[in-house]
Amino acid sequence: MKDEKKESWLKNQYLDLKQTLIPTHPNDGPWKKIGKQTAFFMFLTLMVCGAIAMLIAISFAH
Repeated sequence: MKDEKKESWLKNQYLDLKQTLIPTHPNDGPWKKIGKQTAFFMFLTLMVCGAIAMLIAISFAH
């Protein structure tokens, strides 16, 4: 087992996805960091809306 503290699966997936899609660098300015955070939350919002739309479409097709 790892000695690091255990976090929830969802939080691990969130952090991994965020670091993979929009990595932050130490030399990023404050506006660049805000832009990256905004872009990531817009991405997550679109993914959630897409999942909801897919569930609605499946329910009508069923």
